[in-house]
Amino acid sequence: MASIQYLASDNISWRIYVGTITTIVPATIVVVLRFIARYVAKAGFWWDDYTIVGALIINWALAATRWVQIANYGLGQHYVQVPPGQTQALGKSFLATEILYFTNAVLTKASLLLLYHRIFGVVKGFRWALWASGALVIGYYIACVIVSIAGCRPIFKFWDSSIPGTCIDLIAFFRWNGVGNMLLDVLILCLPYPMAWRLQTTLRQKWILTGIFLLGGFVCVVSVLRITSFQFDTLENITYDSVVPSTWSSIEQSVGIICACLPTIRPLLRWLTGSSASSIRKRDSSSSEFPQRSPLSGRRSQTDEENSLDSLASPTSPTPLVSQMNSGHNRVLSSPAMDTIEDHGHSIWTLGESSGCPESNIPRPESFA
Repeated sequence: MASIQYLASDNISWRIYVGTITTIVPATIVVVLRFIARYVAKAGFWWDDYTIVGALIINWALAATRWVQIANYGLGQHYVQVPPGQTQALGKSFLATEILYFTNAVLTKASLLLLYHRIFGVVKGFRWALWASGALVIGYYIACVIVSIAGCRPIFKFWDSSIPGTCIDLIAFFRWNGVGNMLLDVLILCLPYPMAWRLQTTLRQKWILTGIFLLGGFVCVVSVLRITSFQFDTLENITYDSVVPSTWSSIEQSVGIICACLPTIRPLLRWLTGSSASSIRKRDSSSSEFPQRSPLSGRRSQTDEENSLDSLASPTSPTPLVSQMNSGHNRVLSSPAMDTIEDHGHSIWTLGESSGCPESNIPRPESFA
């Protein structure tokens, strides 16, 4: 009787509530701020913005599914306490959460790759690297979905162990999937650094830009915590043992969305503090003024450097691609880009000759503003 009473009180489903709510709400806020920053910076919306919205929607669907698992299917309780009918329904919902998890991950990664394409896509070699990384991400997603669906033969055995058939080692699959997912995150996070350090700008700007991109490294830390949370080797008490990994999975997805959005909201933060207020007002005017450099040093002011970073953090719709496709590398930038150049009124960043592209064919990063 004592053991039964102990089991009845041993419900850890609250961990999922805490983990999901405390991260998905900030993720939602950051996505909203991302769109506000685009509006404030007069930047257009593009596929990097749309895919992160898709990731957020899937993230909410994943959270809702977990809450249903807790409310109706006994997630958080010991397996022996859950009626057989509920355990089968829980197994079906587990398969759904796997698909949602993989979909969320691929959309978040795609958003980052598209953001890189929007900023640095003018460089052909880097563009090929982005396409290769994107193909790897999509291929990994398809492989994970196929393994999830075909992991048990017949598929009904996934939620009903009494049915004759076979299943792969699902726990090993969950662990190694986490490792592969983390390695893809590391790859994507490392992609922009060579481009950032080849920009002809101050060392200070390079370090700031590096720090902005490094914010995404936090999701790798959460991925490690998720992988190490698999402390069980069997599925005998899956309703109880899976709570901690499920919690870290929810946190990982929300943190990934936050990290993908943080580099884009810098212009909004500066606008709220008044640092870019005059710049924003000028952008609404048809007149243009070019700030003068010091005749002695020729250096740009710190305000100019801050505006440069804002230009990179919140680029307009893919100006590098538009300028290449529409002009054959020879025409001037499109009018939104020219408006931005008139607003900032200074040379910002150029890629060095080591980029392998003639400098005359490379739109200046003012066009990313």
